[in-house]
Amino acid sequence: MRTPDQILGPFFPQGSKPVTQGDLTTVEGGDGPAQGEIIEVTGRVLDLDGKPVRGAALTIWQANTFGRYAHPNDFNPAPLDPNFVGFADIRSGDDGAYQIKTVKPGPYPVGPDWMRAPHIHIEVLGRLNA
Repeated sequence: MRTPDQILGPFFPQGSKPVTQGDLTTVEGGDGPAQGEIIEVTGRVLDLDGKPVRGAALTIWQANTFGRYAHPNDFNPAPLDPNFVGFADIRSGDDGAYQIKTVKPGPYPVGPDWMRAPHIHIEVLGRLNA
């Protein structure tokens, strides 16, 4: 079954350069690993017939372990983590598989009485010329 179209999630990164190796837990020139529980996210991109999509472009972004995005419009008072990128552009492999190493994102407030559950945004574009 086809995944339904959705709007682009909040706090899409602006002015930052995505990592391309799929590891969001280290920053070049940083002084250590990202804070929080390190997790690995894996999946496969399949076409409508269930066949793997080789070379699909995936853009991934998320809040850090404290529930804060590195975005100018995120007014959450939670701390930023200087050792966490939170933004990646990767491609699926020959079998449609992808993986990232990241931190478990934290929940964040979206109103006075509501916390948004931890989640990771993934935008998938069909196969691009590699």
